[in-house]
Amino acid sequence: MGIKWFEDFNLRDFLLKHFLIITEVIAVILAVLWPLPGSKLSNSTISLAIVAVIFLFTGFKLKTDELKSVVKCLDVVIVCCISSLFITSLLPGYIVTALPFDDKLSGVDDSSFSLGPVELRLGITLFYCAPATVATGIVMVTTAEGDVVTAVAVSTITNLLGCLTMPLLFSLFADADTMAQDGLKIFYKLALSLLLPLIVGKVVTTVIPKSRSVVAKYKRYIGLFQSFCICFILWIKLSSSIEKGTFKLLNATDLVILAAILIVCHLFVFFLNFLTSIVCCFKREQASVIMLLCSQKTMVLTTAIATALPEQIGDSALILLPCFIAHPLQMLIDSFFIQPLRTSTLFPVFLPEFCRKYRYGTEENAAVVENPVATELTERNED
Repeated sequence: MGIKWFEDFNLRDFLLKHFLIITEVIAVILAVLWPLPGSKLSNSTISLAIVAVIFLFTGFKLKTDELKSVVKCLDVVIVCCISSLFITSLLPGYIVTALPFDDKLSGVDDSSFSLGPVELRLGITLFYCAPATVATGIVMVTTAEGDVVTAVAVSTITNLLGCLTMPLLFSLFADADTMAQDGLKIFYKLALSLLLPLIVGKVVTTVIPKSRSVVAKYKRYIGLFQSFCICFILWIKLSSSIEKGTFKLLNATDLVILAAILIVCHLFVFFLNFLTSIVCCFKREQASVIMLLCSQKTMVLTTAIATALPEQIGDSALILLPCFIAHPLQMLIDSFFIQPLRTSTLFPVFLPEFCRKYRYGTEENAAVVENPVATELTERNED
């Protein structure tokens, strides 16, 4: 068995599939072993320029044609967008805010019990204020045989709206005075490094139709380059903080507790979306979208917002730390739910009769589909 696995193992495919996580680990190791080069490159201009490059390529890949299909499943798309942008942002944010993190910024020694510096709390809330993932969530929905068209539409809409909602939602959990004073500066930075490159990239592919085929051909490598840019920002921010001695405030116990909080937060978000799929009487394919896609948060916008935040908010590397831990954790956790969703074992078998009528048609059809899960499994076995 082990030999068979070794023969089938493809190193190139493994590296490409886990490129972001591997690059994150390399960035952390480089920053810890030799922080000087990264700290020299750590300034807002370079970080914002890298963010601009990321969103320029995002504009190249942005497809708005899928939005035409929204009309057919408008109710599902609206519920998914509300869940991704607001419900799964505000509820975890308020819960984490109630936890005993330091009230003051890093560098202040507080003798009372604390789960860590306030930047960790800000990082968790920032991550959950983000919209749905662009690539990972859609891939998981596809693997779970969910509604891919709806997933693409939800991902596109939430990421476009997230450019506006994410800073506003995060301001609810950050220092209100600082955010109010620097609000225009933050919006100006985001407009230059995020919205403008995104628009330029989309305009280029619209005006030059041939560029679409080039983007489609090299889409995978563009995604890898974007992942590299995200990890480059992690490297320079982390190196700068290590040079300043900021991470001396953390220990192994703090990181373990942080990981535990992030796991509980994601399971909580996943359960919220599971309940939403039941209340809204979603079919299995639609439930896969809200549970897999809307439970996950994108790192691209998170990195962009963290880069644009003023220094008074806190150390940017410490703020990004929970985000870079939460991102692979959410993928790992959700991977265990793909197979149950695909085979319907996770989808509720106790749908009320009005739900069956709403989702499966007339009373005759609803009567036939007494148990949607059993029917679907029977059809799969017959095929």
